[in-house]
Amino acid sequence: MLLKTVFLPLTAAGFGAAAGLWDLTSASLDGTLVMLAIAGFLLSVAAPRQWGVWVLVIGVGVLLAHVVTPARPGMLFDLTVVSGLVAAAVSLLPAAVGAVAALAVLWVLRPNRPVRVYAAPLAQPIKPTLAQRGAQAAQRAADHMGRLNGGRFNGGGLRGQPTLDVGD
Repeated sequence: MLLKTVFLPLTAAGFGAAAGLWDLTSASLDGTLVMLAIAGFLLSVAAPRQWGVWVLVIGVGVLLAHVVTPARPGMLFDLTVVSGLVAAAVSLLPAAVGAVAALAVLWVLRPNRPVRVYAAPLAQPIKPTLAQRGAQAAQRAADHMGRLNGGRFNGGGLRGQPTLDVGD
């Protein structure tokens, strides 16, 4: 419980802050993007159902790193906030790609679950299909009509009893 409520969110914010600081001090963007993707991957492996939360918390960490870092000489605070918001929004994409990659890996590596067979218990009779019920109803109607005529269709008329069949 403590792992998912305290440790993982702090770790996600720390990953985001580290990536944000790397982004501010490095001239290339490649390291930052890889760091964000790895952070999203690792956190989503740890708790896959909260993958969207981890992506957002990583973005908040990047924003905090940009806001807390002192402004560069000649840069206004408002521009620092705007650049932090842009960096946080851009950081969501590689973190989400890493998280979705983790979900795909977990889906591929999931254990095979036994196939459940949903069979009716032996004590209950098997329910007839619609065609079978229609055939049964037609047979009952034919038997009823045959009784009205003095015989059954299956065995013919009774001997010695008059019927309406042709050929008597």
